[in-house]
This record gives sequence, structure tokens and C-alpha cells, in this order.
Amino acid sequence: MPANRVEVAAGILTDDEGRILIAQRKYPDHHSGKWEFPGGKLKRDETVRQALRRELQEELGIRVGRAEPWVSVQHDYPDRRITLNVLRVLSYDGIPEGREGQALQWLKPPDLHQVDFLEGNKTIVRSLQLPSRYLITDAQRFGRERILSRLDTLLEHGGLIQVREKSMPYLELREFVGEVLAKSRGRKAKVLLNASADTVVELDVDGIHLTSSRLQTCDRRPLCDRFWVAASCHNEADIVMAKRINADFVVLGPVSRTASHPGAVPLGWGRFGAMCAAADLPVYALGGMRRKDLQQAQRAGAQGIAMVSALWRNISD
Repeated sequence: MPANRVEVAAGILTDDEGRILIAQRKYPDHHSGKWEFPGGKLKRDETVRQALRRELQEELGIRVGRAEPWVSVQHDYPDRRITLNVLRVLSYDGIPEGREGQALQWLKPPDLHQVDFLEGNKTIVRSLQLPSRYLITDAQRFGRERILSRLDTLLEHGGLIQVREKSMPYLELREFVGEVLAKSRGRKAKVLLNASADTVVELDVDGIHLTSSRLQTCDRRPLCDRFWVAASCHNEADIVMAKRINADFVVLGPVSRTASHPGAVPLGWGRFGAMCAAADLPVYALGGMRRKDLQQAQRAGAQGIAMVSALWRNISD
């Protein structure tokens, strides 16, 4: 583990077109030419928000108003461990310009993957392409019709859904996946399937969700970069494996006790937060999650929450 630890505040700025601002490292920095999200190191006794306001004033000539936490990412370089504290900038005064001679550009989230980012910023790129909720189906408990009818509302503005129907016969699964895709594609939502890689390709969904047991059998990423790859994790070893195969994000839990898995020992928010900080990839909290838990999960460093029962029972809180 690198001995030198550095705390950094980074800001996500968007314009009226939904584009995101990125900045290029300039010579003579040894990462010159690489791109990153604007921000910089915290000074002694400085909070993340204070550092972000100072850095964006110095780098971009803007005054930050409201900003809220987005994700927290740790990344190990050969000589240092960087903790990136990322905030979404909700309001600011001024027009961003490269006051230190750095190049700037505005890009839509789907185009960010085309840019040569610093390694530590790549997790942020993934986060910006993911929603705050990960929807998980359970037709055995709640019925296909209820799930399909609720999707019209849940995916109104896009989203991410995992079809998790391990006991469903293949022909029924194929039909169900087709119905979910029909509701998702027009709404720019992504559909991942909890099944084998061959089945994912055959049914033409957007990605694969690996169980923790299937994850442990992988020695490489199971599908090419055209597909999303996600994994279920329950401990630090699972997260290490997910990083090794270059998964795009993970679901971590259970955070709280659940009726569906009464024997599972919950992580609690403390351990969950520590594991998020070390994950270096987006993490969704799973296990008894309701909408009211989203802010708690994001304060702990998560991308958001993964939901099952509360979705299909239409629990509002």
C-alpha cells in the first residue's frame, strides 16, 4: 500500500445541455495529456467543500454555490493513494475557463468513455453513466404482471434493471426478458441479466450480473466492453475479485436485515462505508433498502441503492 495518502476534492459541473466539464493535465505534470474532473488537493484543516470552492475559483474562475456529495473513490498509484471526494456542483457563478492554461471540454456522459482519463477518474466516469437506483426483479414472489406494470413508472426517465429469475424456465425467461426489454429500450434504460454469459448474448440484453459464486469462477471479464458487467459482493474478497475482472459496478450487502435472507449477517453502514471507500468502483447498497435510504447510502460513498421488495410492493418510504 502506498505510504503517501492524498485527499482530493473534485467537482461535477453540468451545463444546460447535460454535458459535463472535464479538464486536461498540462505539461510538466507526469500525467500531462490525461483528463480529469476539475478540483485539487485539500489543504490542512480544510473541508472537502472548502477545498472544492477554492480549487474551482483558482482553476476555473467560478464561485461554487450549492454542492452535494456524489461518490468517494480510492485509487492506488505507485507512489500514493488518492481519495477522490466527488461532489456534484448544483449552482455556481461565472463561466468556467482554464485559468491555469489547462484545456477544457464539455461532454455528454455517454461520450466520456472515449477520453483518456487518469486511472483514478475512471470510476467517476462509470458512476456518471449509472442511475442512483438499481431495480431487481423477483417474479416468483411478486408476479410478472405486477413487475411489468410497475416498470412503466419506474423507468419513465431511464434506469437500470437486473432480471434476476434463477428458477424461471428458459422459455418463460426468454419471453419475460423480451417484455422487459420492450419497456426499457424506448426509455433508454439498461437491462442486465443474472444468468450465464451465453444466455446474456443470446437474449441480447445490455449486460450480465454475476452472483458472488459465479464471480469466484471468473478469471477475466466474462463479456466484452459492449456489455455492462456487474457482480454481487458480500465481503472484501468479493470486491477484490470484481476489480480483478474489471467489473463496471457491484452490489454490496446485505446492509440491513431482510425478510428474504433472515440468516444473513448484515454489514451495517459503518463496514459498508469502509468497503465502498476501498472498492474503487461504483457500489450499490443492497438489503432492506427503501427510497429513504438513498441519501444514507450516498453519504457512505455508494452510487445508490439496489431495491427488490420495496419496489414491487410500492413502498413509498
